[in-house]
Amino acid sequence: MQDLEQLTAEARDAIEKADSLQALDAVRVGYLGKKGSLTALLKGLGKLPPEQRREAGQAINEAKRALAALIEARRGQLEAEAVAARLAAETVDVTLPGRRQSLGALHPVTRTIERITALWAELGFAVA
Repeated sequence: MQDLEQLTAEARDAIEKADSLQALDAVRVGYLGKKGSLTALLKGLGKLPPEQRREAGQAINEAKRALAALIEARRGQLEAEAVAARLAAETVDVTLPGRRQSLGALHPVTRTIERITALWAELGFAVA
């Protein structure tokens, strides 16, 4: 039981110290994964006398549930921090001048009429 208490305390410290989602996932796998420390304790229950198995199994499962809850709480906290950091990085300065709308171009027929008018004006004719 002292191993379980020590293991739980170490896991709590590791969860609190995890500063990224990847680090938190590594902690989860290290303690709750297939080859994790708590899983190894559960596998070792068969070596205990039958009287102690029930109590030890309940204690290990309770510790496992508590650590899973702590990990999920920390995951939510880290995800919220990541979203807040991303939003802070993507802020828009509303005091900057806006983009000007590009002006359009003359219609092709209008351009052709202006070219013809300029040509006749060069030849000395006046267009009314």
